[in-house]
Amino acid sequence: MKITNIKKKYLKFLKIGTNYSYKKIKCEICNSKNNRIISEKISWGKNIFGTLPIVCCNFCGFIFQNPRFEKKFYKNFYREYYRKKIYSNIIPSSAFLNDQYKRGLNIFKYLSLKYTLPKQGNFLDVGCSAGLMLKPFMKKGWNCFGNDPDEPYVKFGRENLKLPIDFIDAEDMSYPKNYFDVILIAGSLEHCFDPNIVLKKCSYYARKNSLLILEARGEPRSTSKYYFNHNHHRYFSYNSLELMMIKYGWIPQETTMYPISGPTREGGIWCIGKFNKKLSNNEFLKLIKNGKRETYKSVLSKLKYYDIINKSLNPERGDYRNIKKI
Repeated sequence: MKITNIKKKYLKFLKIGTNYSYKKIKCEICNSKNNRIISEKISWGKNIFGTLPIVCCNFCGFIFQNPRFEKKFYKNFYREYYRKKIYSNIIPSSAFLNDQYKRGLNIFKYLSLKYTLPKQGNFLDVGCSAGLMLKPFMKKGWNCFGNDPDEPYVKFGRENLKLPIDFIDAEDMSYPKNYFDVILIAGSLEHCFDPNIVLKKCSYYARKNSLLILEARGEPRSTSKYYFNHNHHRYFSYNSLELMMIKYGWIPQETTMYPISGPTREGGIWCIGKFNKKLSNNEFLKLIKNGKRETYKSVLSKLKYYDIINKSLNPERGDYRNIKKI
């Protein structure tokens, strides 16, 4: 299907105006333009499936949506469509708020046990939603900051919970240089417009030996037909999460599916890195070329494995014919 037809059908489904550009992009990790389609039809929500291609980079194995809309589209999408039309709620529930606080508490406890944290430090939550994951750090005397483009939830956190969070896109955040001891990006890197801008800024804000905690949907709990959806613009694996860290100066300390924030985020993978020194672009590409990569074939094999497992667990959601054959 032509790019223009893909764009028209998707925008018609969203009931959003058609005055947005839509073009192919390079790999967001290695900048290669060489990729292959994994899946053309993906979930548009509510058991509706449409064309929005997912590709695998042939150089590093990163999985991402391609083509992609311009930034203006995603800004409007997350402000006008995402919360109101997908979740139908603009005020966080008490269950959501309680879960946010518990997740923040679990992260603080985990980091305190496994890593040397200062008694009082500076903490940043990028994609903080209502902001309650900051609260356990604040109770321990930490200086805390958060940001998120979800205006109703940020407004609730600021006005009702008096939390130090800002309504802003992560690409537009601004904090002091060499300031933060811990930076958390939990489930947000898949949604932002440009993860490279976000992580480049985080590396500017990070102190030496500070921690970066990344969480992403990386262990599919549904068949690929449902796992690939229009809300997530990229799909991380252990390897690609580590590459994103390494690219901007963090040395991965552990990468795990252990639920660091507790049991309520099934299917997530975590990577914790310590900030040191950014590799040159040549060094980074050499690292990938020498084996820090996944292949198209290995990515497809992994997805088919999850499809078979999830089909047996959820027969009603077991259609995995949509995945390309090796």
